[in-house]
Amino acid sequence: MFLNSLTSSDQRFKTLQFRDGLNVLVADRTEASEQGDSRNSIGKTSFVKILRYILGGDLSSEFKAPELSEHTFTASLSLPSAQNDEVDEVTITRAVSPTTRVKVSGWSATNGATDLHIDEWRALLSRKVFRIPEDASRPTAGQIWGQLIRTYFGNPIKGHQSEADWESGVKLGFMLGLSPEILGKAGDVDRLTKQGKAIRAAVREGAIAHLSLDESALRAQLAAARRQRDRTQEDLRAFRGDEQYADHQRAADDLSGSIQRLNDEALSLQRRLRELNEALQDEAVTPLNGDLTMRLERVYAEIGVVLPDAVSRRYEEVQAFHESVVRNRRSFLEQELSAVHERLDAINVERHRLDDQRSTIMQLLNETVALDTFLSIQRGLAQQESNVADIERRLEAATSISTIGDTIKLRTAELVASVRTELNERDDRLSESIALFGELGAEIYTDREASLLVAPTPKGLLSIGPHISGDASTGVRSVETFMLDMVCTIAAIKANRAPRLLVHDSHLFDAIDGRQVASCLNIGARLAEEHGFQYIVTLNSDFLASVEAQSDGAFDADPYMLSTRLTDETEAGGLFGFRFG
Repeated sequence: MFLNSLTSSDQRFKTLQFRDGLNVLVADRTEASEQGDSRNSIGKTSFVKILRYILGGDLSSEFKAPELSEHTFTASLSLPSAQNDEVDEVTITRAVSPTTRVKVSGWSATNGATDLHIDEWRALLSRKVFRIPEDASRPTAGQIWGQLIRTYFGNPIKGHQSEADWESGVKLGFMLGLSPEILGKAGDVDRLTKQGKAIRAAVREGAIAHLSLDESALRAQLAAARRQRDRTQEDLRAFRGDEQYADHQRAADDLSGSIQRLNDEALSLQRRLRELNEALQDEAVTPLNGDLTMRLERVYAEIGVVLPDAVSRRYEEVQAFHESVVRNRRSFLEQELSAVHERLDAINVERHRLDDQRSTIMQLLNETVALDTFLSIQRGLAQQESNVADIERRLEAATSISTIGDTIKLRTAELVASVRTELNERDDRLSESIALFGELGAEIYTDREASLLVAPTPKGLLSIGPHISGDASTGVRSVETFMLDMVCTIAAIKANRAPRLLVHDSHLFDAIDGRQVASCLNIGARLAEEHGFQYIVTLNSDFLASVEAQSDGAFDADPYMLSTRLTDETEAGGLFGFRFG
């Protein structure tokens, strides 16, 4: 692919015409320019952004000005034809608004379509220009354009600041001729790693309610919950519902009350029985059968008094009366004692009868439960089942999260092995690019060594590290960027994976010493001619003059300058032909 021209629907826009090899777009910096003038007003960087926009990029914020709302930008390109080894002269037009449509004419690969959605345009470039396999999610056409038409210079391997390391590895590896399918697996590992971290962070911060990563604690909870559920199930199997359960319960309570009353009565009768027995024992004394008279006579005799006969007869009468009373009392006590025994026997019989009835009812109660209670137990069992299922899900989630680490380790190990195998199989092609990088470094610097380090990281990412020995100044990093872009562009062209186009804005060279800038431009011109690609550079005239002065004329820009020059001398001298925004 070659860029032939770039223009706009606005007649004030400076049409740019390009040729093979090195193209230098110069912006004149005049003495009349004030120190505070913005160099963006000239249009060097705008040219780069417009080209990116036409080739499927997003609209830059400065182009959203009302003055440009009706503008369209048009590029004339030489693109590979649908037929092999042929080239179509293609015109691509994209409006500032709407941004979702692109008009393409003259390209046989579109199968006659002239108005494409931006997604269709990007997909067409991916297939026909970069030849990215359809089953490869990375790199995208936009990522490779970010390397070939740079707008970001903060890191040699990145096309924009937020580009992930694994994406950079896939992009550069693809340009160096490696398999995007193999390198792209790093994205799966990266997403899995981020998911694991995000879930763990959410669990730690309590964003995912009731989820714990403590598997041992969850297993203990699950065992306890299952045991409680199983016991409830056993209870339900042993019980059956009884709609008359409450009546049986009341009957059992009544019988218990009756038995308790009989027990109380029996206890009272037993106390009465002991009292009667004691009373009978007290009554069992020796009868007054003359002993009293004899004792009285002995007492009287001792004191010298003779007991009269009348007195003796009186005591005998008293004794007879007393014996009659004792006999009557004993008879009463014996009758009452017999009645107590009879009542106790009756109580005992009645108590056994009531106890048998209560036992029958209690057995029924033990074998059944009240219907309400039975249903309540069933509801409790359902809740326990739900609790068990919930803990099982939480344990499964915790196990899955825990196994993410194991899965990551396994996939990482497989990925590292796959990338190593891929590097070994593409060693000849990689060695050529690595050697070229070293040669370019030696040409630019006489006191530094340059090396391109290509290897898989422990995480399975492809690491491509451009390195120049010594201090890592901004200027050195810019040279590393220049060299890496050159090496990757040439490798991608050889692998038929990139258009024959490389664009560097003047920002890349701002921090590089003039002698090194001269070397870079000479290298760019030579390599573009040798490998048949366009190398387009934008430079300010004053900077270009300083480069020529510092390098003692080592680089002559005149043969490579575009016929159209930009200037900040007037407002009409810039790329757009007017100032806006």
